[in-house]
Amino acid sequence: MRSFILVIIMILGITGCSFDKTVSVTEKTEVKTQYQVVDDKGNILYFTDTPKRIYATTLSLEEILTDLVPLERIAAISEPAADPKISLIADKAAQIPLKLPQKVSAEQILAIKPDLVIVQENSNTAFIQSLKDVGLKVYITKIPTTLDMVRKRIIKLSEAVNEKKQGSIVIKELDKKTTFVKEVTDTIPVSDKKILMGYSLLGVFGSAEGLFNDICINAGVTNGAALACLVRGEHLSKEKIVEVDPDVLMFSDYSSTQEGDTVLFRKEVLSDPALQSIKAIKNNNIIIIKDRYRYAASQYIGDGILDIAQKTYPEYFKKNKKIKA
Repeated sequence: MRSFILVIIMILGITGCSFDKTVSVTEKTEVKTQYQVVDDKGNILYFTDTPKRIYATTLSLEEILTDLVPLERIAAISEPAADPKISLIADKAAQIPLKLPQKVSAEQILAIKPDLVIVQENSNTAFIQSLKDVGLKVYITKIPTTLDMVRKRIIKLSEAVNEKKQGSIVIKELDKKTTFVKEVTDTIPVSDKKILMGYSLLGVFGSAEGLFNDICINAGVTNGAALACLVRGEHLSKEKIVEVDPDVLMFSDYSSTQEGDTVLFRKEVLSDPALQSIKAIKNNNIIIIKDRYRYAASQYIGDGILDIAQKTYPEYFKKNKKIKA
């Protein structure tokens, strides 16, 4: 009987040891997802670690990224981002060693070995697919057309790069600027509210469906192009500009999208005989902003809104100098 009991104990002991080893191996080899996010196209991205070599394919995305993560986590940055004439983040971009051209191939991106690539939805479909085909993790984001969409973009990207806390800080700073503008512009009588028309080198811009229109709304001005029913991709006639009769004309300090002399262009518009009757020219009510503010699809939309509002309504803003653009 004793022999039988000893055999049973030995069998149980061996089985027990074997079971322990199985559990140990399973625990070591099991892949546990640290977090997951859903991009704007509904794609689920799984992360087992915080991305440390991130690459963004547009300047607006780079603007967000440089405020969300330490610069050493950005694998490369575009050449335009480092150009102080164009960029709002030139000082930060200068600290990132690797610069890539504005237009890059999938091969160039693959060569920098990113663990996360962020693209806009208007990127070439074949290009996005080629990035996925070589095994890269690709996050697709919508192009914002409102301030609220910009806020959501920042929040979602902060989740993708595992920096929710920093995302909240960026949003708080953005909201501080837009709230301040609203507090001031809400005190302006309707009779003092202005109609503003923005010019690029191609002419008046800012359809009702675009981001600039929402920038105007949040700056407390009426977008003259939307008032004139400008259709995206079309030009506004001089007759229509005269009909709208804007109080303010807005120009960019530099053109990052079209070649040309912005100073010469501005002089040509302001000296055009056909436009001399509009209030903005008669009263010399001309404002100049940074070109990136026109379509700031990043946290810098707050700076754009603040800058336009302060320059359009200086008499109201000099009463309150809490924030400077």
